[in-house]
Amino acid sequence: MGLIRCLILVFFLSFFNGIGQFYNLGQNPASTKWRQIKTEDFQLIFPSDFESKAQELANLISYANNQARKNLNTKPKKISIILQNNTTVDNGFVTLAPKRSEFYATPSQENEGVDWLKKLAVHEYRHVVQFEKFDEGVGKVLHLLFGEQGMGALMLLTTPLWALEGDAVDLETKKLIRGRGNYSSFLREFQAQLVELDSMSYEKVSFGSYKDRITDHYKLGYFLREAVSDSVWDKLLKRVVRNPFPPYPFSYHLKKLTGKSTSELYAQIVTEVKENYKFLNGFQDLNTVELLSPDLKDYASYYLPKLVGGNSIIALKTSYNHPARLVLIKNQEEHKIHIPGNIDANTLGFREGKLVWVEKRNDPRWNYKDYSEVILYDIDKRRRKRLKRKTRWFAPSFNPTGDSLVFLELTKDNQYRLITSDLNGNLGRRVELSSKAQYYHPNWDLEGEIVLTKYENQKNSLVYLDLAMGRLTESNPFIFPLSYPKPYKGGHVVKISKSDRDMMLFVRNDSSFVLVTPEFGLDNFDIDYDTDELIFSDYHANGSRIVKTEIEEGMLVGNQYNWFQNNLNFTVPKDSFEVKKFRPLLRLINFHSWAPLSLNPNEESANLGASLFSQNLLSSSTLQLNYDYFGYTGAQQWKARYDFEHFYPSFYAEGFHLMEPEVKVQNVNASVKTVSYQAGSYLRLNYNGSKFYKSFIGRAAYVNSNLEYDFSEVYRDTSISQENTQLFFAFVLSHKAAFRDIYSPFSVVISSSFFENLNSSQNAQRLNVASTFKGIGRNDGFRVEYGRQWGSDLFVPNYLATPRGLLSQRYKRGEVARIEYGTPIAYPDLKLSRIAFIQRIRANVFYDFLMVNDDVKTNFFSSHGGSVYFDFNPFRYSYLTTFGLQMGKSRDGQFFMLPTFYISY
Repeated sequence: MGLIRCLILVFFLSFFNGIGQFYNLGQNPASTKWRQIKTEDFQLIFPSDFESKAQELANLISYANNQARKNLNTKPKKISIILQNNTTVDNGFVTLAPKRSEFYATPSQENEGVDWLKKLAVHEYRHVVQFEKFDEGVGKVLHLLFGEQGMGALMLLTTPLWALEGDAVDLETKKLIRGRGNYSSFLREFQAQLVELDSMSYEKVSFGSYKDRITDHYKLGYFLREAVSDSVWDKLLKRVVRNPFPPYPFSYHLKKLTGKSTSELYAQIVTEVKENYKFLNGFQDLNTVELLSPDLKDYASYYLPKLVGGNSIIALKTSYNHPARLVLIKNQEEHKIHIPGNIDANTLGFREGKLVWVEKRNDPRWNYKDYSEVILYDIDKRRRKRLKRKTRWFAPSFNPTGDSLVFLELTKDNQYRLITSDLNGNLGRRVELSSKAQYYHPNWDLEGEIVLTKYENQKNSLVYLDLAMGRLTESNPFIFPLSYPKPYKGGHVVKISKSDRDMMLFVRNDSSFVLVTPEFGLDNFDIDYDTDELIFSDYHANGSRIVKTEIEEGMLVGNQYNWFQNNLNFTVPKDSFEVKKFRPLLRLINFHSWAPLSLNPNEESANLGASLFSQNLLSSSTLQLNYDYFGYTGAQQWKARYDFEHFYPSFYAEGFHLMEPEVKVQNVNASVKTVSYQAGSYLRLNYNGSKFYKSFIGRAAYVNSNLEYDFSEVYRDTSISQENTQLFFAFVLSHKAAFRDIYSPFSVVISSSFFENLNSSQNAQRLNVASTFKGIGRNDGFRVEYGRQWGSDLFVPNYLATPRGLLSQRYKRGEVARIEYGTPIAYPDLKLSRIAFIQRIRANVFYDFLMVNDDVKTNFFSSHGGSVYFDFNPFRYSYLTTFGLQMGKSRDGQFFMLPTFYISY
């Protein structure tokens, strides 16, 4: 009986846009040459230009495999791991449907004092082991019935996201000496949240909020996972996969094992964190600071402060009400300077009226290819330019006179170079750095000397480049990571991240002194050399604020580096692996999921029947096979869809065979057989190089359909064949939106469709324009649309949107107009027992109009009304869900009410 309940839940989830959503983030360039290393435990697939690092990574994965399963009693099956090095993003994931892991090779530009690939391997392989636990008990049954999507459904329905990510962070902390659990910039968010935002429900900290800035499930999960022993954790997951039938099974089994539910465990953590905060603050001499940024009540953060003279500061501001922007702050008042593109919020330089920073710019076609480009901005002229296109450059800094730059370049095999350039992109000195280290934050504040920070094998140090001599020297090693070095009185001020607190130190010769100990943490800083004051970004739960304080040398900081080096408790193997070619075009089919139901992820539907799904490891080849049985009419349909996205344009083929035994055609019984197939090509290009996102979409298809009517009475059987071509084009221009915005503050979508019957004169064309723009309230917005269609007769596709609440119409010519106004109503953060947690209530009002003509008569249709939407988490389900109710009246006074339901991923 319990298994039946679980199957019903899986069906319900799949029907509402759930497990049918297979994980496809895009493709690599077709020119990428792939290699592979195979072992008994994993297959590592990597681009050929990463081969010099592949042996090291394979050994790290072997180490991670050994460590990740020690306190979870399972042995993971062999998994494929794809190494992505065409992107400059630091990331990684493990997923199902199909089961695989992907490692993004580029290290984070934040110095966490840990080897990036080592951290990535340990963290992600823990997820591999977790997934294997869900292939036991009921999970194994669901795997047999539904393939990998069955395991995924069980995981989503039973286990909170914090449990999976917190467990992986916990392991990396134990196995890497300095994982994120020993990194104050990671820990401070949850600590500040509990202390400053006061009493919050377990649901709010788990699911997030539109009202307050809530830290993510990595931080929450680490604190909760730390409170559960390894032996209990293993038993907990074992119980969940063998008995997922009680309501809220994770919390149910946690209470059986520990005496505390998830809410009660969270309450325990709240008490412990607050007590620890009071205890530590009793021993801290917090600096007296003066607030420079505006004193806002709503969430807003100010980062990367730069002193620009006259008590003015430039900073990067993020908030829930506006997209990220650069602002000028003076006398606690701010003025917008510029809205950047996809800015890397690690570095910002200022000199002589110019700003410099880095933006991520994606390749228009290949999702796994992007660039890190240096952007220069002239404040007076309000002019921006890219120093050079298609680069992998990071952390730019001006020289003292503001006419040159220094920055880091990172190659695809993770080799660092230090490069100087003039402001026109003409490169100067190029210094090759150690291939075994990671480098951060070069600074050129002294004429003739550049300083940057280095991490290598648990050793953190300052590196000095004498430009005249071309010589690199290195400071004594530190145990903690160093960031943002700035020269000061014969030494350097740096930010450090200890396990309990961020600090600023003054480092001179072999001595280090504390300068700033903030309440929770700090980010970036600048120095006012005229007044001997530090300006820094002071972290708080409601946003980082810009403050200043006098520079006063505090206590001497000891360095336990030698002790630390002698107490490392792990050894990575140094085996040699055979490298072979990997040919993606020979591995296009990879069946991963199936079901005794017809699931259609593209149409977000489920029906009686069966389905089978394939997706190759590089996400360039997908196949879907469906059999549908319609019980009410007895109709049956076989359908297949194949997409091939290996080359620049994508190609697809689709066909179906529909048999309908009982159809009424003008009150005459008939059986109808439809055979249809189509093939075509499509291309979507995306551009994100400024505050506007731009997209171009094109699609072309050939469609062939054959309908056979078998009449049961005296009418002669009829066969109808159709061949047509269909074209679709769209251009999208959209301004970056804020987190709370209902619509983009400005966007334009221009689209056009064409239909041409190859066997007759049937044709249809459509042109449509839609736009959004800001409303009256802060996050309100208008959406307007106008479209026209003209064609040869009634029996062509209808491309125009029908007014809400009305049935679709047949016409030769038509015009449509729509207007709606959306607004947020409230951010209640309302907990309804365990049934739902409501984050936001929003609404809109609308008016739709349609005029159609069939060469005989012109008809007018319209509707007006409104909708209310609830964005909530049902039954402690991790993903935000929306339920809406649309109500209105048509032109002839008919009332309608339509519900909507969807899940956001």
